[in-house]
Amino acid sequence: MRRSPALQQITRHRYAILFCVLLATIAVGPLLEALDFGRVAVEALLTFSLIAAVFPIGVMEKRRTMLAIVGTALLMRGLASHLDSAAFSALGAVLWGAVAVVAAFGAIRYSLSSVRVDAEHLYAALSAYLLIGVCWGVVYVAVVRVDPLAMLHGGTPLPDGLSMGDAIYFSFVTLATLGYGDFTPATPVMRGLSVFEAIIGQLYLAIMVARLVSLRVSDQSSR
Repeated sequence: MRRSPALQQITRHRYAILFCVLLATIAVGPLLEALDFGRVAVEALLTFSLIAAVFPIGVMEKRRTMLAIVGTALLMRGLASHLDSAAFSALGAVLWGAVAVVAAFGAIRYSLSSVRVDAEHLYAALSAYLLIGVCWGVVYVAVVRVDPLAMLHGGTPLPDGLSMGDAIYFSFVTLATLGYGDFTPATPVMRGLSVFEAIIGQLYLAIMVARLVSLRVSDQSSR
């Protein structure tokens, strides 16, 4: 079946769209949390991010499976909010993390699949990095739901839990190894997750940048 021109354009620029959605989630999400509808808006942005992350998957059956997992994760998060259940929150975060890992792996594989580096391949590499940061934030929220003492702010426990905006902020501070020190992981599990994310962030930038530069230089030399 022939695709419509609009769908062809979306498919052609799927990683550029994913990058823009993730960037909007990071930039606008924390600001929206200051509003009355902020939490719902952030959840909507995260949902769009996951759907946009799944869309680049080329095989239709695999894409449908991943969309089903996204739907299950959203259901778990909804039940966690309605029932105030830490178990549902943790399960939803695990499913979100699994989707993010698969989507990030697909983006990385795509970015390295060509000997020529164009804009779409760069967007794929950047999207994988942003996916790691956003979805690690979701995991941090779930960990604090299970153990409220897992994260400290200014040396004291969080009275109202960890918001999604603060979690995304802490995630990218950790991923970029900035280490501002306002939020502090206080348990072995949270510290382990933070260290693991920091290591991934450094290795990703070092390896991916070196690989893309190498491909670019090789392409120019061959011309």
